[in-house]
This record gives sequence, structure tokens and C-alpha cells, in this order.
Amino acid sequence: MFKKILLVLLGAFLTLATILLVNTFRLSNTQIEPGTLSQADWDREAMINRFSRALQYKTISGDAGDVRDTTEFYAFLDFINDEFPLTHERLEIQLFNDLTPLYYWQGSDPSLDPILLMGHYDVVPIDSTDIDGWTYEPFSGAVADGYIWGRGALDNKFNVMSLLETKEYLLSVDYRPRRSIYFMYGHDEEIGGNDGAEVVARYFQDQNIRLHYLLDEGGVVLDQTDLTGTKTAMIGIAEKGYLSLELIARTRGGHSSAPPNELSILKLSEAIQKLVQNQFPARLDGSTEKMFDAVANMLPFGNRVAYANRWASEGFILRMMTADKDVAPMVRTTIAPTMLRAGVKDNVLPNEARAIVNFRLLPGDTFETVQDHVRRVINDESITIREYQTIMVPASRVSPVTSSSYLKLQQAIMDRFQDLVVVPYLVSGATDSRHFTNITEQIYRFTPIEMDIGDMAIIHGTNERIRIDSYTGAIDFYAHLIRMSTE
Repeated sequence: MFKKILLVLLGAFLTLATILLVNTFRLSNTQIEPGTLSQADWDREAMINRFSRALQYKTISGDAGDVRDTTEFYAFLDFINDEFPLTHERLEIQLFNDLTPLYYWQGSDPSLDPILLMGHYDVVPIDSTDIDGWTYEPFSGAVADGYIWGRGALDNKFNVMSLLETKEYLLSVDYRPRRSIYFMYGHDEEIGGNDGAEVVARYFQDQNIRLHYLLDEGGVVLDQTDLTGTKTAMIGIAEKGYLSLELIARTRGGHSSAPPNELSILKLSEAIQKLVQNQFPARLDGSTEKMFDAVANMLPFGNRVAYANRWASEGFILRMMTADKDVAPMVRTTIAPTMLRAGVKDNVLPNEARAIVNFRLLPGDTFETVQDHVRRVINDESITIREYQTIMVPASRVSPVTSSSYLKLQQAIMDRFQDLVVVPYLVSGATDSRHFTNITEQIYRFTPIEMDIGDMAIIHGTNERIRIDSYTGAIDFYAHLIRMSTE
């Protein structure tokens, strides 16, 4: 009997081991081999000079509602009109709200849905408290030390100017696309895109224009990542949503010398504490699952076994991911108390205390599910919960990674950068592309910039700059991608 039990246990063990190993070795390789890339015959020095001058325009978008110096925006549009004559002579151009240009390059086959390549030329303000931290003046467009310096060099005049250079080059060599192409350059992305990209998207809807795919700013090529241990190109295939809620606690107030048992500040603090201690459930799905699918066969063997057999290990994997503050946002909707307000004097008990809590929604969560979670966790009818301000951005759909459009983008990246890994990922911020979710199911977010992961802080930060070779190489990437997508 004992031998039979041992044989049964051994058989069960061998069966389990076989299942684990079979699943592990079935992990597919999603990477592709690089091909060749021809260089555009283009004046790179003139290209650098134009980009330097573009960075000198102070096309600043401050907080929503701030008065902007639109003369700088009009001057920038005049600048690109003068510097790219073929683009402005041969392509159809529409201006939306006078400041967002949409260019249309008609293809020879009207039965094909067009593509849209986009960027934005507005930039964020300079932090006046750190103006001395800039090596070169923020709007100088200085070309020095192997970089082009200035606000907007990365976010996002890079896209705008390199796409303009690419258009001008392709027109100069008389390229004729079979598939039509749109180019859009938003003027208000940094404050939501409501007067730029949103209006253009509405125009597409009104004209019944469906896009084959859309490419916007997003991931870059990082010199090295912890995920792969090597150079990695990150393609955004989805965006998290954005929602802020206001929590309001009210009590009678009074004099601080005789505090009652019920205090508005205490009630609010307890509500916030409940939220922080009851995070949203973690999920390994959507864009994050696709990201790990792309690198799973490169993981150490033990990690590969765990990932390939998530039916048994998913709980453990999620606990490991949520324990890392940098990784946790990839697998759940985040909760971040950001603003507090209460009281008018140090010896007066406030009648009211308010807090703003910001949520970044994982695709699959909605405004309603977030608010339901908040009410259930706080479980206090005396706490008022309401939406804060007007910025509410739903989480996007997850774009496919097996479509011909994604594979062409992946191939173009491999051909341009050669020895690297291409990985889809979830974008934590918001881009203008979110306004086009009803126009196409294929929205990708990638900018052909090569940078060190430590330099990510200079986006919107001090000493924003771009490698000269990254900028001049962008025309090769975009010309190659456009040809692949439109021939």
C-alpha cells in the first residue's frame, strides 16, 4: 500500500513538473530581427539649426485658465511655414482654433484608411525657483556638448520638428504614398488638448474618417532597463485614466480649548487612512501582461517557470510587483492624497476639512468602479465624496500587438536602433492620442529618442535636452516607417 501511495505521489509530481516545463518552453519569442535602414539624404546641420530655433519660441501652456502669450504660438506657426515650403505648398492644411495645424497628404488609393502621425508644440513653464540650475538658458536652443538644449527638446517639439523635416524630405524626393497620411501638431496638449486634438478628433468623426493607426509621443529607447537588462524600446499601447475626488468632512467646530470627540480633521484623516490601507486589487492583464509576454522567454529560468504557470503563481507574482513602488502602478489603480485644506486659526476647530485624492485608473477600471470602491472603503455617510474639477480621463483601450501596424512599427524600431528589445507597456501619463479612441483601435505611443533611464527626470524638468544624434536620426526612422506604412 505504501509503495502504491509513493507511486501515485511520484506520478502526480512528474505530471505537475511536465505541465510546468511544457508551459515554460511554450513561451514564444516576440522579438524580430533587425533589417537595413537607408539614411535620408538631408542636410543634418540645417536640421539641427531649425530645431534650435524652434526651441526659442516660448509656446508655454501653464495651468488651465491661465492667459497665454499666443503671439509666440503664431510666430512659431509662421516659422514652420517659412522653413518647410514644400510641405506648405503641396499638402492640404487646416487650422483648428487658429493654432493646431492638420496636414493632409493624399495617397493614391482612397480605399485605404489613412494614418495619423502627431505631436504637440506647446511646452510646460520653467520652474522659476530653479532657473539657475539650467546649464544653458531654457529657451536658448543651445547646441553644445553633444546635445540640443531647451524646453520642449524632449516634450514635444522633437516630434513636431522631426516629422516636419521628414515630410519635407519625402516631398523633395517626390515620394508618393499609396495610403494617405495626416500630421497633427497640437497647441494645448499640456493642458488637456481640448481646443486642439479633441477638436481634430471630432472633425474626423464628423467626416466619417477612420484611421488605420495613430502614432503619438510616448515611450523611448532606454539604454538599459531592469526588465530586460539591455537596450529597450518601449511602445505605449494603453494609457491609464485620471480622476480626482474631493473628500469633505464637516463637524460643529468650536474653540480648541474644549475639543469634542468628533473633529473634522480627525474624520478626514481616518477616511484617507482607510483608502491608503485598502488599495485597489492588483491585476496582471492588458498592456502589462503583454509587456511581460514580450520578455518572458528572456527571464531567468525560475522566473520563466513562474510566469508561464500563472494559474499557480499569479498571487505570488502580484505580491512581488505591488511591493515595489515603481512597479505597483503597472498592475493596479493608484491612490494618492495630494491636497489638504482645513482651519483658519491655530485655536479654532475647523467646521470643515477637505482633501483631494488623485487616482490613476488601470484599463478595466472606470470612474464608477473607483467611486464605488472609495465609498465602500470609507463607509461613512458623513463624508461627502464628489468629483474634483473637470479633468476626468477614462483609461484607454489596449491596442493590439499582433496587428500589421504594430509589427511594422516594431520592425522600423529594430531597423533604426538594431541591437535592442521592443516591449509594449502601459503609459502612466496622458497624451493627445486619448481623444482619438473612437477613430481607431490602433493607437501607439513612441518617440524615436535614445536616452539613459536616469535622464527621464529632465522631461518637464531642469536642463531638458536631446542628444544630437537622436534628433538627426529621427528623420531616418520616420521616413522608413512612413514608407513601410503607406506603400
